[in-house]
Order: sequence, then structure tokens, then C-alpha cells
Amino acid sequence: MQTHGRLSGKVAVVTGGTKGIGQGIVLRFLKEGAAVVYCSRSPENNRENEALIAQLSGAAERAQFVAADVGNRQQMEDLVNNAAERFGRLDIVVNNAQGIAPVRSIENKPDADYRMTLMTGFYQSLWTSRAAVPHMRKVGGGRLIYFSSHWNIWGQPYASDYNITKSANEALTRSAAREFGKDNITVNCITPAGDSWAYKSWADQNREMAEASVRQFPMRRMGDCEIDIAGAVLGLCSDNGRFITGQVFCVDGGAWATAPLQMHEEGTDIHKEHSQAAVELTA
Repeated sequence: MQTHGRLSGKVAVVTGGTKGIGQGIVLRFLKEGAAVVYCSRSPENNRENEALIAQLSGAAERAQFVAADVGNRQQMEDLVNNAAERFGRLDIVVNNAQGIAPVRSIENKPDADYRMTLMTGFYQSLWTSRAAVPHMRKVGGGRLIYFSSHWNIWGQPYASDYNITKSANEALTRSAAREFGKDNITVNCITPAGDSWAYKSWADQNREMAEASVRQFPMRRMGDCEIDIAGAVLGLCSDNGRFITGQVFCVDGGAWATAPLQMHEEGTDIHKEHSQAAVELTA
């Protein structure tokens, strides 16, 4: 994987930056020259990152881990403001973290599940954005990145709280893009299919189901968190993404297209005995 210093001099905040997609974004941003402040709830979650970052020349001095709860407004505001204070500016906020409640039907899902999921997903994105925009205005612009999910697209059963939260993030993307565009701040949303920690945990417990689901993807695999998913985020956060805003991107190897299909052999006449005859065009 080649790097080109596309984020040199930039300062980024990444929530949920110690595992899976968040970890991939932190590492990719550091390799591209950014200073990165990232969070997770426990310092224990940062052990692997510490080892990986230590292997990157000059990255340790540009990386800062903060123990913070993304469902806590004050801690999210402090995360953003302290990043700007430490490194002298703020250019990018990636709202990757999300709390996930046990799957339950709408009839049985308690209000507390909806509250927690919204707080750690939608409200997290709202709080960090509100805190970040004044800092971004000072430097002439910035990038806000939110996350959605295929579960939202497909109406995943027993995950209505999660689906609602991701739908709210998509709506926030469009509204924020409208409001902050005049400040040269772009706002976009990613719907990923990455080999994240959560995906691997599920796949380990449901091997046959996981293999069958991936076979339906046009690309026949999950995305690499650092190369594929973080690569798309990098593109939106670099100068190449400066005119892209208000969009929801499926970075998923075509997973969005895996709705059940009517499978036909090539040449099947599905209107047999009622088909209109083909007519050759003449010059």
C-alpha cells in the first residue's frame, strides 16, 4: 500500500479507533501524515494500537488515545476541543463508534436500547460535529464523516434501534452538508462491508452462514478495514474529496445489491408463448 502524504499537516478525530474499521482509519490517516486523536472506552482497548503505531516512523508523536464514552456529550465535546488545542487546529472528524444492543423484536425491545443506540451513534455524531465546526471554520474548512449500515437499508429484523440510528445519521449527513457547505465543510456518510472485529466475531460463530453471505457479494469478499474502507474515507478527507458532500457511499464490494434474485439460465424465455419476436435493425 503506497502512501502519498495526503493528510500532512491535518488533524483528525476518530471515535472508536481501536478496533476494526476505526483502527484501520487511524492507521491509514497516520501513514498519510495526519495527527490523529482517537477514543475508546478503556485504555486496555488501545494495547494493540500502541504496538502498531510504534512501528510507524514518527507516528507516535502524532497519535493520541483518549479514554472516552461516545454516549457522553461532555466527553465527546472535550475530545474534539482538546484535539484542536493540542495540535493547533482541527480538519477532520470521523464518527465511527456505535453501541449495539442485543437483538430483540420491536415488541420486546426496551426503550433503554433505543436510547443507548441513538446516544452512541446519532447523538455522538451530532455532538462532535457541533464542537468541531467552529474549529474548522478557523482553518477555512473541514471534513465530517458519519457511518450508516446495510442493516438500515435492508430493515434488519430485531435491530430496529440500530437501523433507526443509522437512518438518522444519513439524514444528518444531508442536513449538515446543506448548513456547513458555505464554510467549506463537506459532510459524507459511509455504508461499509468490512472485516471488522464485530464481523469476525459473528463469522467465527456462524462460519457457514458467513461464507454463504459473502459468496453473494459481487466482489466475493469483505473489505479490508485499512486498505478498502479507510481508503474510501481517506479519499473523501483528502483534497480529492473537496467537492463531494451530502452523499451516502456504499463501500462494500457490491453488498448493497445482494437482495434475493430470480436466477435464470442464459437465454430463458420468461414470457414463453407470449414473447414479442425480435426484429433485426437495418442500416
